[in-house]
Amino acid sequence: MIVQIYSLTSVDDVRACADAGVDHIGVAAGDQDLPASISNDHARTLFEEAPDEMSTVALTVETDIDEIRSYAEDVRPDILHLCPDVDALTVNEVREVREAIPASMDVMRALDVVDDESVDVATRLDPVCDWFLLDTATDAVEGIGASGETHDWSISREIVEETETLTILAGGLSPENVADAVRAVDPAGVDSYTHTSRSERQKDPEKVREFAQAARTAGESP
Repeated sequence: MIVQIYSLTSVDDVRACADAGVDHIGVAAGDQDLPASISNDHARTLFEEAPDEMSTVALTVETDIDEIRSYAEDVRPDILHLCPDVDALTVNEVREVREAIPASMDVMRALDVVDDESVDVATRLDPVCDWFLLDTATDAVEGIGASGETHDWSISREIVEETETLTILAGGLSPENVADAVRAVDPAGVDSYTHTSRSERQKDPEKVREFAQAARTAGESP
């Protein structure tokens, strides 16, 4: 079970995630007016502190292909997380992003899980993505995510079953509910931001550890 933690802002956050055995760490880099945003330079500093076995993820709500390429080349994550609204990037545009960024960089597409249309969107994007992040959108934040709210896990389960893309479940997951989420959806991984944080800009090491442990225990259960 892959454990992904968002949004890190300090070296202490990186170390807490490393101590908990977190697999992916995510940042909201650049001037994007997002919660827990940091500069591109600081994002690279945090990524340099990550252990070799940890994958780095950087989120962008940009929709212009050249802007996305520039962002990816500057921040240099292992995984580029495309987070604008689902209708803001077509399948062909996501394919263009893949062709524009370094070949070694994966593409993760955030999907707002709402209804059966979400399954259709995932199916169309399946051939051009390495990862899906199944999340819950909110009007309070641009793009998809950072709502702190869960969504209908049965729809996420259907996306997992209908697509080949590796899926990370997000949206309101916490140490208390992540085991239920894993059993309900059977994703490749799980993600947390809101409920493993002490504040918008500081992770809670104990909650990160509890989240990772609960997710992995549930993932290992028959």
